[in-house]
Amino acid sequence: MKRTLQFAALLVFLLVPLQSIASASVPYKTETLSADGQTIETQTAYMPVGTLMPDAGITNPEDIFSDTNGNLYVADSGTKTIIVADKNGNRVREIGKGILKSPNGVYVDDKEKIYVADYEEEKVFRFASDGKVEAEFGKPDSPLFGKKSSFKPQKVAVDRRGNIYVISEGSTNGMIQLSNEGSFLGYYGVNSTEASFGSFLQKLLTSESKKARMFMKTPPAPDNIALDDQGLVYSVTEGTTNEVIKKLNVAGKNMLFENISEEKSLQDIAVDADGNMFVVSSTGEIYEYDSFGNLLFIFGGKDDGTNRLGLFKQPTGITIDPDGRLYVTDKERGLIQVFESTAFSNQVHKGIALFKEGRYVQSQKYWESVLEMNSSFGLAHSAMGSAYYKQQDYKRALEEYKFANDVYGYSDSFWEVRHAWMQENLETVLFIVMILVVLFFIMKAVDKRKGILDKPRSSLRAVKKQKLIGELLFLFQFFRHPIDSFYYLKRKNYASVLSATILYVVLIAEYIYSRFYTGFIYNTVGTEATLLGELLLLLVPLSLFIIVNYLVSTINDGEGRFKDIYIGTIYSLAPFLVFSIPITLLSNVLTYNEAFVYVFSIRIIYAWCLIILFIMIKEIHNYTFSDTVRNIFVTLFGMVIMLLVVFIVFVLIDQVYDFVYSIIKEAVLRV
Repeated sequence: MKRTLQFAALLVFLLVPLQSIASASVPYKTETLSADGQTIETQTAYMPVGTLMPDAGITNPEDIFSDTNGNLYVADSGTKTIIVADKNGNRVREIGKGILKSPNGVYVDDKEKIYVADYEEEKVFRFASDGKVEAEFGKPDSPLFGKKSSFKPQKVAVDRRGNIYVISEGSTNGMIQLSNEGSFLGYYGVNSTEASFGSFLQKLLTSESKKARMFMKTPPAPDNIALDDQGLVYSVTEGTTNEVIKKLNVAGKNMLFENISEEKSLQDIAVDADGNMFVVSSTGEIYEYDSFGNLLFIFGGKDDGTNRLGLFKQPTGITIDPDGRLYVTDKERGLIQVFESTAFSNQVHKGIALFKEGRYVQSQKYWESVLEMNSSFGLAHSAMGSAYYKQQDYKRALEEYKFANDVYGYSDSFWEVRHAWMQENLETVLFIVMILVVLFFIMKAVDKRKGILDKPRSSLRAVKKQKLIGELLFLFQFFRHPIDSFYYLKRKNYASVLSATILYVVLIAEYIYSRFYTGFIYNTVGTEATLLGELLLLLVPLSLFIIVNYLVSTINDGEGRFKDIYIGTIYSLAPFLVFSIPITLLSNVLTYNEAFVYVFSIRIIYAWCLIILFIMIKEIHNYTFSDTVRNIFVTLFGMVIMLLVVFIVFVLIDQVYDFVYSIIKEAVLRV
């Protein structure tokens, strides 16, 4: 059986002379993103099928490139040449022998002109297809380039107009752009510096004279480059988490989202005919993204010393040929590994190609096939939602978009569903509203003449006069007269610990309801959220505030008792207690286009609560305005300190437990 599998694999990959694979299994996991954005294991997307030109004498492959005909060009710093192979993997010739000293990058344009970035020579060479040198491009003499700027070419690429893009060591201004004759055109695709909270505070608190000395941060230099069939430029940057992969338009602006990846060790990038991006890291993982920046697959890995296919020691370059084969150079091992896509990844690629062209319905059969193999493939659900949306099956589109966590697609589908419902039911709803309005005015007129509602009103007044009910209804006084209300709360005991405790229970219930039942479009609770976690998220800061504020106020001559703070805090949250449920219900009938209504309402509620809370601290403790501000800042600082103390105590207790447990275990073993 094993020999049969090997023979079948050799037949499939007969066009490329590869070393036969040891088994059908792969030494790495293939991962993708689930619908909720989590990394999950999936079917193998690419199979390692062998090595390219194992006997070609390659020693230190730095870069690799495949032209439109499938010919391969390997920049080998060990042999100081460009090794060329045909589309079948047969070595054809060497280029640059005796000329090149340290070829680090290679690129071939549509006219079969070969461009080589030579780090040691500090030049970019252009060779004809027969290997003759046509031109050499050294350091630009333009004053715009900068006299002190170094020119140490590492990678090179050429667009359709013949413009040359050079990745130079330490070029923080971006890629160096040269004309076809070598004149300096400018810098392109400069990276941005990462902003942090610490740097923001420093900038905020530092004088202008010190800023000039302290904030001389330069953006990281790009490390590699690729071009697609449309002439768009791609780059990868090592050592940062901000825009590590960039897809640049004509103006040099990034078309991908900034946090596309957190991988800091990306080495090279390649782009296939459909715009899918393949990126290899120094840790051996290969990442595939579609043209929109959605992560498709992660595969490969670090060599553990077994020298198995699919694992790398020092990957340096990656390319993809017109047939979809991936080639990855391993500098330390001196070889090039070859990967073939599997049936699973082929289905994904066919679906993506049609989806990219807007042919959602035609792509549906491929996504259905993908979901049969992996029902958690997030991108497939989003594409299925688009297919159903195109077919005007909006309810099924809603389900798919929701499963894919696609807020924008869900919003568009929900708008259509809501519109259809309104067309069917609007007349009925308006008729019912009119009937209710008429009945209201009739009952009001009859009550005015005959007093039919006198008895219910008297019963309601009797209920309001009950102490606990009155204390609970006292909550509404904080909307109109918060200052007077806190006076009555503190001096006249208009509220009790019991009523406050009931309101705290209501707060917890409303908070949990709002967290888990806010409309899908506006819900920020992840799938891994738990009831206990959400409770702690509310109760921990609330409890810390009450305790720390009491302690701080006691030291700073505050007049408020612990009871006053306990009661005053919950009554300060009156806007949230009254309006959170209506706004949560409203979020379930709003689309993304009406986000302003929801966001503005939430911000008003939180701001209102903070204002009343500020008044509470001022009135309860009888502070001035400045004393209140100082009290709030000290309270927040005390909360942070208390959290740190609790954390340290927890760590110490955990270590003591481990120590005691290990001693007891050792004693039991010895006995």
